Amino acid sequence: MHKYKDLSKLLENHSEEWVALSADESRVVSSGQKVGEIIEKAHKSGEKNPIITRVPKNYGNYVL
Repeated sequence: MHKYKDLSKLLENHSEEWVALSADESRVVSSGQKVGEIIEKAHKSGEKNPIITRVPKNYGNYVL
């Protein structure tokens, strides 16, 4: 069975941005407007397998 995690508090300041999350989804590693840049920053910070997602303006029940 899948576990669901509420990321709303973690992502609330990243509306309309691309976000790289740590592999355990506990923190935002990098964020910005260009996917390539956030992936590069995530790798430079030591995160080898970041989770990449786009945060919509109003995500309500958005499922990652």
